Parts: sequence; structure tokens; C-alpha cells
Amino acid sequence: LRGERLASRVERLSQGRVVLTSVAMGLTGFAALGMEILWFRHATILLGGFRAVFALLLTVVLTGMGIGALVGGQIARRTMHPAAWLMVTQTMLAIAALAGTLLVSARPLEAAVNAVTGPVPLLTEFVFNITPLLVLAGVPSILMGLGFPLANALVQHAEHAVARRAGVLYLANTVGAVGGSLATGFLLVPWFGIQASATMLASAAALSVVPLYLCSPRESRRGSMGVLVGSLLATGAAIAISANLPVDFVLRRALGPGSETGMVLTQYEGLTEVITVAERPEGRLLLTNGHAMSSTARLSQRYMRALAHVPLLMMDRPASVLVIGFGVGNTTHAATLHPSVRVIDVADVSRGILEHAPYFDQANHGVLTNSRARVFVNDGRQHLQSQVDATYDLITLEPPPISYAGVAALYSKEFYELARSRLTPGGYISQWLPTYQVPTPTTLAMIRAFIDVFPQAVLLSGAQADLLLIGTNEPAIELDPARMLGTLAQRSAVRDDLSRLDLGTVREIAGAFVASAPTLQNATAGVRPVTDDWPFMEHSVISALNPGEDVPAAIVSIDRLPDWCPRCFADGAPVPAVAGLDWYMRLLDIAYRATPAEGAHLRDIAKSGQRLVAGSAYLGTIVPERADVYNTLGVERAANGAIGEAIGLFQRALRLDADSAVTHWHLGAALAQNGARDEAIRHLQRSIELDPSNTYARNDLAALIAASKR
Repeated sequence: LRGERLASRVERLSQGRVVLTSVAMGLTGFAALGMEILWFRHATILLGGFRAVFALLLTVVLTGMGIGALVGGQIARRTMHPAAWLMVTQTMLAIAALAGTLLVSARPLEAAVNAVTGPVPLLTEFVFNITPLLVLAGVPSILMGLGFPLANALVQHAEHAVARRAGVLYLANTVGAVGGSLATGFLLVPWFGIQASATMLASAAALSVVPLYLCSPRESRRGSMGVLVGSLLATGAAIAISANLPVDFVLRRALGPGSETGMVLTQYEGLTEVITVAERPEGRLLLTNGHAMSSTARLSQRYMRALAHVPLLMMDRPASVLVIGFGVGNTTHAATLHPSVRVIDVADVSRGILEHAPYFDQANHGVLTNSRARVFVNDGRQHLQSQVDATYDLITLEPPPISYAGVAALYSKEFYELARSRLTPGGYISQWLPTYQVPTPTTLAMIRAFIDVFPQAVLLSGAQADLLLIGTNEPAIELDPARMLGTLAQRSAVRDDLSRLDLGTVREIAGAFVASAPTLQNATAGVRPVTDDWPFMEHSVISALNPGEDVPAAIVSIDRLPDWCPRCFADGAPVPAVAGLDWYMRLLDIAYRATPAEGAHLRDIAKSGQRLVAGSAYLGTIVPERADVYNTLGVERAANGAIGEAIGLFQRALRLDADSAVTHWHLGAALAQNGARDEAIRHLQRSIELDPSNTYARNDLAALIAASKR
């Protein structure tokens, strides 16, 4: 009887130990999965939402847990005090998780990105991505793996109960993990942010030492008390340090110095992203997870508003528009300026971005309060699936960075097929295409997906390399200059909106041309399109070190402008509605083919103030400072009788390239018309010296010399 009572008491003690250890494992699971949620959010801010970043972080976590489990198994087989070891492990987990969160910084990452001048080897990109992930999650993951073998060693003392007790520990750990992921993702991060959430999760891990102390054998309680006190003091100190840091300490280090340019107006950690609104000299900027998403800057407004204005101007009476991706509201507001538009649906997955729209009221004019605007907090593709056929006259979309995970769903062939089914007869779709974010093969695959569904398409330049793909289900896509001129006259609010962005004339709208459908078809011949089961764009960029390339030369074909605007020319010359389109397109061709060095020089010029080319701030922003630019402008001025202006432009070209035979010829001819014969002769002679084959300069010189002898 005494033996049975002793056995019963041992069994009760053993069951109590299982319960206490399960509580500890539940707390560990809660903290571990919660920290993983934080790490994914933190990594997105540090490195971007690339699939490679998520894959590498998961690799670090799983590898670390595997190493920890192997080490924990070895310790468990050799120690007589698994409870003490587990208490120390949980303490180290809490401290390591906090330390990683506080120590990792974007500054060295941004310095590495700024130092890149060419293609980066794959190994370099791997090191760039994995280094901060190891700091963030490497050691904590190993400590997570240590926990279960030690907990198992603590409760396994009866052969008949091995499976049951292991199952109980697994259950407790899994329930805690599920609870931690849900609580962190839906409660802690949106309410308290990354920094405070990390502190709370570290506290949960630290609290697990209390039930572990209670399940220690009575004879070893004295030694365990020292471990308990030391654990609580160590984690308490770490938590106190974290709690006393500025509330935005972690965010500022994660966002890096780039996000500090200008004045931060507000910062908000929401359910799906960290939203920042910053005031900069060129306008207000919206950043999500530290990466620029939208802006009220002049160039940003130009292409975002063109997404709506250009296709709507090509329709008679558009009535319904869908805007996928609200941003700061530029495109949505542009749609409201067309008087016939009765319904504007806005689909955006981020409630936080929509709630921050008032910060950009100066640009969007409170568009979300417009009676025609209907807001749907939803993915754009899911929204389209919920609509009936022939719902919209225009679908326009500007998703997040196109190489981020999940974004391919808005650039795939299947998406375009869905979008086409929701367009009314004669409807249009306009799509943002930033080629500089991805390599050339990816750009071609994206265009291929688009033109497979919308063969009637045109590629326009909204602003610099921010290109616009516009397609229609009409039999043809053509710009009629006379009709466009009349439409602009009727829609005065639209014309005024475009005029402030140097898009208010038919010439400037036609001059946005980059390529027609035949060029796009030829450039993408044999290219596999982006599809749902082949989201190539999300795998072609694995880090911010290799964001993309310039506009591919294969998709630039300025001379094919008549494909899109056949009525823009008569007998080879621009019609009156687009007067000057020929020289305007020559300037844009120079801009499209500018070298990276010329682009950098343009940015330096922009820092000193606004630059105008032919009276256009937009041309001044994108056209490089080259002799042939001013030669083109000078020839145009001379053709219109403004010889004095032409001479000034040719002289400016000569300052940029003193040995340009063409410039000396143009300047000599202009000076001759202005009566400066001697100076004209010198320039014509210099042109012939530099290029003896220039028969035009020879003829002009001969005529000038003959005239001077009379």
C-alpha cells in the first residue's frame, strides 16, 4: 500500500511537471512565432519585400532551429539539470531577440546600395541580404531550437508515457505559436509597433522561467533559485533598456537616413505596413515600409495623372473608372476632372494609406470625399472578380514596386484577361511600367503579357523612365489631333491640370510616345509572358543592389509615332494642331537614349534650380545638356524666323562641344542671315576643317564668299 501511495505521489508530481513545462513551452511558442512575424516585417523594411528576402529569412530561422535542436539533444543527454539549462536558454532567447531587433540598421545597407555602379555578383547579393538577417534572427533561432529537446528531457521519466508527454509538449508549443502569430500580427504590431512588441514578446519568453523553476526537483530548488533570479534580472535589464529607448528607435534605424530627408510629418505602424509621410522640397512623399510609393512631386503627378487623363481624353463620354492603388490620390483626382465620369471606384489593400489621404489634400483635393468616389479596401484583382462584365470604361493601376512578392498578380496575362472582361466596349486600361526597377528580360516579359491580351496598345513616357502601357479593346488605338484638340477645349479643368505639368497641348501628349504595338510585338517576339504560374518579375530581382536597368532600347522607336498618330503629319510635316512635334520628338529621342552619366549630370543641374528647355520644365528635367539638343532648338527657331534666338542656342551648343562641325555650320549659316559675314565665314571654315565631307557647309561658305565680293 505504501508503495502504491509513493507511486501515485510520483505520478502526480510528474504530471504537474508536464503541466508546468507545457506552460513554459506555450510561452516559448508564443514568443518565438511572434518574433518571426516581427522579423518578417523588420526584414521588409530593411531590405524590401523581395521573395529572396523572405526565403532567406525562413532559411535562417529553420537552419537555426535545426542547429539548436541538435545541440539541445546533446545537452539533454549529458545533463542532470535540464530545467536549469532550459531557464538559461529562455533567458538568452529573450535577450538575443531584443538585441537583434535593436542592433540591426539600414545605414550600412544604404551605403552598399549607393556604392553600386554596375552589375552585382550573385554572391554579393546573397551576403547583402543575409547579413542583417543573421543579426536579426540568427542566434534567437538557434536558442528556439534548443528549447524542445531540453523540455522533453525534463518530463520524460516513464517509458509508457513518452509519446503522450511529447505530444502534450508539442500541443502546448503549437497552441502558443498560433496564439503568438495571431496576437502579434493583428494586435501587438498595429497597436504598439515593432519595438514595443519585441519587448512584450521578450517578456513572454522570460516569464517561461517561472514555471520551469517550479517544476525543478525539490532537492535542486536552491540552485535553480539562483538561475531564476539571474534570469529575471538579466531579462529585466534588457527589457528596461529597450523600454527606455525612444519609441521610434528601431524604426529610425530600420528606415535609414534616406527616409530622414525632409521633415517627417507622421509615421504609423499599421496592420500590413509602416506608413511614413514626409515633406520634401519637391513635394510630399508617401513611404511604406521605408520605400517610396507615391508623391506630390511634379514628375510623379505628371505620370500618375496621365494614367487617367490620356485614355479618358481618347473616349467620347467615359462614365466609370477603376483606380487600383490609391497612393496619394493623383490618378483618382485626375479622373474626377472629366465631367462625364459618374463613378470612380478605388481599390487599395491598405486601409492605412487611405486614412492618410488628407495629408495630400493639396494634390488630391479631398477626392475620397467626392460623391462619385467609392472606396474598397480590397486587392484590385479580387475587386475585379466581384464585378460583372463590362463594368468600367477605364481601369488604371499603379501597384507597389513590381519586383515585390505578390505584385505579379497585377501584371500577369490572366489578370489582363480578367481586366479586359470588365471593360465596356471601347474601354481602356492604363498600367504603370517602371522599367528601371527590373532587368530588361523582365520588362519584356511584362510587356508580352500585356500585348498578348491587348494587341492594340501604345507605350508612353509619363515622366522620364516611368512608362505607361495603354491598351484598348477597340479595333485600333489612334490619337486624332483634331479631336484631341477639341476635347481639351471642352474639358477646361483637364486642360488646366495637364498644362501645369507640361502636358496641356496635343503636341506634348503626342510627344509622350515611346513605341507602338508593332514595335512592342517585335521586341517581345519569342518572350515568355508573365503568368500566374510563372511570376518571373518577382524572382528576377533579389535585392536592392540590382534594382533594374534603363529603358530597353528595343522598346524605344520614336520614328513609329505615325502608327499611333497617323493624322499628326501631312506630307511629312506636323499638322498645325501639333506644330513643332518633329523637333519635340527629336529632343525626346535624345532624352530616351541619354547615358547614365548624362542622367546624373541632369540631377546635379536640377539641384541648382528649375531648368527650362524650349520653355518646358519637363523637357528641362529629362533632356540632357548636350550640343545636339541646342542645335535642334536652334534649327527650329531659325526656321520660324527667330534668328537672334537661334544664334544664342548655337553658341550655347558650341560651349558644350567646341569641336562640333554641325554646330559651327549652323552658327555660321545663322550669322550670315543676321549680316555678320566675317564671323560666319570663320565658323563655316572651321566646320569644313572638322568635317571635310560637309557639302552643305561648303556650299554656304562659297555662297557667302561670292556675295561678299559683289
